[in-house]
Amino acid sequence: MLAKIFPCDPAEPGYAQLMVRLRGQDDLLPTLNFTLCNNEQNYLQPSGTWSPAPHVFTVTGGYPLDKGSAFRIGPDLLDPLLASPSQVQIQGQLASGESRSTTLQLARDTLLSSDARGQTAHYGGRSVLNTEGPSTEPPVVTEPKPEPEPEPAPKIARPKRKTSLVPIIVAILLLLLIAAGALWWFMGRGNDTAPATEKQPEPQAATANAPANASECSPANLKSQSELDFVQNCVQQKLDSDKLLTIIQAAKDAKKCGVAQRLYAHSAQAGDAKIALAYAGEYDPQDHQSSECFKTPDADTAAYWYDTVLQADPENQRAKQRLAELRK
Repeated sequence: MLAKIFPCDPAEPGYAQLMVRLRGQDDLLPTLNFTLCNNEQNYLQPSGTWSPAPHVFTVTGGYPLDKGSAFRIGPDLLDPLLASPSQVQIQGQLASGESRSTTLQLARDTLLSSDARGQTAHYGGRSVLNTEGPSTEPPVVTEPKPEPEPEPAPKIARPKRKTSLVPIIVAILLLLLIAAGALWWFMGRGNDTAPATEKQPEPQAATANAPANASECSPANLKSQSELDFVQNCVQQKLDSDKLLTIIQAAKDAKKCGVAQRLYAHSAQAGDAKIALAYAGEYDPQDHQSSECFKTPDADTAAYWYDTVLQADPENQRAKQRLAELRK
């Protein structure tokens, strides 16, 4: 299954086209039922919010587009999808009772939310426009009355400072007392012994065996962190491709499928050709190995990720070959 949201032609703020292409099914879909789930395992609701309770959307009026079936969608779906930075999984429910899911692709650079109209979208509410026309009577302009200038404050003559000798006399007496005290102190120091040198406190030894970083992106922390926190930590630490593939394999072994899929999708879309190639192989019927996280192959999804590989590495021969074979 391949699912992507395109702009309308011509582009219209708040509206777009949802295209769905099903492997092995060429018939036009007149109706599509589906759910949308983000990285936090929350589902999009009709109000534009996300909740743990699944909600099934239904779109009708399917028409052919790019070898698939397309449906026109509005702000209730497009606005919250554009507002969320999270990857979104779409699960379609076919008339036969079969369910198919994949990562929903959004052409964010060309899609326009309803905010582009100059109005603020309020999901689940209404925007009331002011329909009253402008007043035909010209406004009355009144000139402000000039404020009276404040009268200058009268100058008060300062009294002349009287010179007093008392502070000078007091200062001289204090100096004499200080000098006498200093002389007495120096004369009495000859009989005193030098004070013992204070013992400096010894620095504390560094704490040995410090605990491991609980936020480290490592297989050991897969169980102690939520899927979202673990993925965010791995993204922030910017691991190289080989280390990230090791983490993804550990997530698959631990049946942390959300972690594996999110790490795959994020790095592949960020331009990591090696990760994108491995992700395509998870769906490629030729290389697919059934697992809890990737139960069945999907040629359309594999073709999408091979195309992503070529965007980052146009000369990748493996991606070129498999993409050509899958599109036959």
